[in-house]
Amino acid sequence: MRKITLVLGKKWAGKTKWILEKKDTMLSEGWEKIDAINETDRNTAIFVLKSPIGEVAVLNSGSDTHPIIKGFGAFLARHKDASQIFTAIRPQNINPYLHNWMIEELNIQDDDIVERIEL
Repeated sequence: MRKITLVLGKKWAGKTKWILEKKDTMLSEGWEKIDAINETDRNTAIFVLKSPIGEVAVLNSGSDTHPIIKGFGAFLARHKDASQIFTAIRPQNINPYLHNWMIEELNIQDDDIVERIEL
């Protein structure tokens, strides 16, 4: 079971800001960064954090193009131990293609808990 948080919003709604602030909050709470790609690129940054008790979280800011979303899916597949996933995602009614591609890459299972944060 994973807890998946979908941070929904149109372009420039603040999805990346939310993801980066969540990462900083988690780091201040004792989580440590164990992996990351494109850390300085706000459009494609992905972080993997580990809690003091061993939980793993993946935080993704990229949701703008199909290649970015596919790249996130490939990265996520390397971190099957993640119990928490936070990702930016376009709303279905704003861009159904980007939305559906992200849902596909998340591979949501029946026992996953999905939370939506709308910006």
